[in-house]
Amino acid sequence: MYRLLDDIMKNKVSQVLLVDDNQQSLRTLLNFLQKKSNLYQPLTAPNGKVAAQIVQKVTPDLVITDWDMPLMDGLSLIRHLRKQPNTRSVPVIIVTGINTTPENLQEAFEAGANDYLAKPFNSVELYARAKAAIAMHQALRTIQAQSEMIKDQKNRELSTKTMVIAQKNQLLDDIRKDIQAVTQQAGDGLKKDLISIERKIKNSQSLNDEWDTFKLHFEQVHPRFFEVLQHNFKNLSQIDLRHCAYIKIGLSNKEISRILSISSESVVKQHYRIKKKMGFATNKTLGEVVQALQF
Repeated sequence: MYRLLDDIMKNKVSQVLLVDDNQQSLRTLLNFLQKKSNLYQPLTAPNGKVAAQIVQKVTPDLVITDWDMPLMDGLSLIRHLRKQPNTRSVPVIIVTGINTTPENLQEAFEAGANDYLAKPFNSVELYARAKAAIAMHQALRTIQAQSEMIKDQKNRELSTKTMVIAQKNQLLDDIRKDIQAVTQQAGDGLKKDLISIERKIKNSQSLNDEWDTFKLHFEQVHPRFFEVLQHNFKNLSQIDLRHCAYIKIGLSNKEISRILSISSESVVKQHYRIKKKMGFATNKTLGEVVQALQF
């Protein structure tokens, strides 16, 4: 484990945002990190409000923030960071001089702090906690990236299988139409056999059975997808959920139209209705809406 952390930190200069309204404390932290300029590039902010403005432009690798500050204190800053997409997982060490009771620390961790540092500062402890926080975060990002790669691969496999089914249905549908054309010109004896064959083909095109199979595999890759959609948008129909699932695995409108045996124009209209039900702006595609949702 320690070897992994060392490998992650090697040759990596991390940006650390220092937040403290006490100039002396801020200067002490700054001096400590500047002594390790091969590892840390410090940024500073006099309070949480300024820090919140900084992270809109720069995403640091670590935030070290004081607890008690004017305008926006440390806990408020942490809660703000946890709500922003770019800083949701950035590690935060909270600095405290007086809020050191178990209840205080529990409050800090519940707000989203990853670690704490007590005043007066100890450089050895600072370096150790900063190194561990950053390394753990980067290890987690590596794992998440690998997980996303696996998920993308499974999505591609799922979309490929789905399109194979669509192509099979299209082929069977073409054959059915050919049989119908022949049936109109056939004699009574042959016509009965042709109608029987057409029915067998139609039965093999059961979209509901294929949807159940697709849904089973889909939920293995995206286990909470339908649960979250139905919880947040209760007026979505089953066909709406189906469209959203096809979009999630990257199928185009044309591919969805082939699967559902409807026109591309009908798919576009259906997606407009779904967006309207979900209450999203019409200048966004349904694909952008679905991919942006947190599942």
